[in-house]
Amino acid sequence: MIYDNFSNLSAYKGLSKGLDKVIEWAKTHKVEELPLGRTEIDGSRVFVNVMEADTRPEEGAHYEVHRKYIDLQMDLEGSEDILVSSCYTPDANGFDDAADIGFGDGPLGNRSRLGDGMFALFLAGESHMPTVSNGSCTHVKKAVFKILSNEYYDEV
Repeated sequence: MIYDNFSNLSAYKGLSKGLDKVIEWAKTHKVEELPLGRTEIDGSRVFVNVMEADTRPEEGAHYEVHRKYIDLQMDLEGSEDILVSSCYTPDANGFDDAADIGFGDGPLGNRSRLGDGMFALFLAGESHMPTVSNGSCTHVKKAVFKILSNEYYDEV
């Protein structure tokens, strides 16, 4: 996981082909001005979903994991906590390959706060629990960049 301010995103140039596309795109676009829904940056390789969500307590919430996509998440309005854990146990429903998502449980891990320009980047395979209440905000507007990892990037 990388946790940093979006204004520092260019420091991560070279980490992945798709992230480089996001970095270039961010030079000429303002993510906070995007409409709700999906905006493609490089087709299905790199896109951003802008959504609204209610925050939730960590009790009963589950970790999510992706195999093909890197997630870059940031709050545009409001703030949420996001947890990450290296100890992830998939649930009985298995992994949805078509949606590139699986859910599971694990011990409560490291906590970071999104909002105020901060982002969290999760590489494929890193379990994370987004949209956790931080006690001060119950609703967020957020952007989730979906970035195909290098292993699959040239296959699309």
